Amino acid sequence: MTELNFWQTVLREMRIAYALLDTERRIVAHDALFAAWFPAGRTGLIGQHVLELLPEFYGQDIHAECAGSASPSAVRVENVNRLLPSGESHYFDLTFLPCNLGLNAAFLVLMADVTEQGRYIQELMQSRNDLRLLRHKMVRLNEQLDFLLRHYISPDVAEALVKGTLRPELGGELREVSILFVDARDFTAIVETLPAERVMTILNDYLSVIVDAIDHYGGTINQFQGDSVMAIFNAHNDQPDHAIRAVQAGISVQQQLFAYQAQRPETERWFHFGVGIDSGPAIVGNSGARWRYTYTAIGNTTNLAARITAAAPAYEVWISQNTLDQLNGTFTVAPLSPIYFKGKDKPVTLFRVVVQLAVI
Repeated sequence: MTELNFWQTVLREMRIAYALLDTERRIVAHDALFAAWFPAGRTGLIGQHVLELLPEFYGQDIHAECAGSASPSAVRVENVNRLLPSGESHYFDLTFLPCNLGLNAAFLVLMADVTEQGRYIQELMQSRNDLRLLRHKMVRLNEQLDFLLRHYISPDVAEALVKGTLRPELGGELREVSILFVDARDFTAIVETLPAERVMTILNDYLSVIVDAIDHYGGTINQFQGDSVMAIFNAHNDQPDHAIRAVQAGISVQQQLFAYQAQRPETERWFHFGVGIDSGPAIVGNSGARWRYTYTAIGNTTNLAARITAAAPAYEVWISQNTLDQLNGTFTVAPLSPIYFKGKDKPVTLFRVVVQLAVI
């Protein structure tokens, strides 16, 4: 076997086709595999310019003068997609290099079939694109989930759910808590004079002031009930001073509301709120049905706090004996006349926290 026949055999076994070109880069010879990869027959390729068949080499600077050069310059073009006469799509690596091997040709063109590798690369790129799109989608979904969690439930509850310290399942635990309610006075009478959309806008402004004051002292906003806000102290995170925090929050609510009202014209000082607080045991956790949970505190402490709030006048903070017992003299309070509440056999002893109101 001659040297020429040897390397032709090697190329054929490696699925590498070849063509020889003259100085004008026209085909002067090629093997059968090269012809099989183009529509024209064997004789039809002779004399054709290589750029008519392989335009990927257009503009490449290749010189035929390479005599004596140990490493003649070559041009490679990888992963060229071609539709074969059979209708199959294949990928090729193309090599264009000067030729001085005694083959009576100026250039040699090699075509290596790398279809398997090309398809793998294409699938890999597609997978990367799919993963990139999926990652972007997951980022958007996480942003939406974060928005929903932090705007439809208390941020500290949302964080506890994300961290796994609070499980999203029905049930709760018995905890010593302080419950704070803020409730508007004469709300029904006021809203009858205003359009519904106007009421919503005004009320949201007031509720924002209330929530900021409660959040500052670590209260967990449990729910909004129209013109009422409920907050829990010492809910899922330990707050040994929960009673003090609750009273501080109640005072801050009234002070912030008073300052907010002072900034508005007297004819637009729509709502005034009372605050009530009770401390004691309650079941804290998720209450509801299998498809709708509410994080809340259930028990006598919650019920009493709601009843105290209903009795508290505007700009005042009323607390129970249970709460007072945990304040250690931190606040100035004034005793109130005991009040009979529905469901209670005995009158309930209450105290008014002295709140200094001033324009901030």
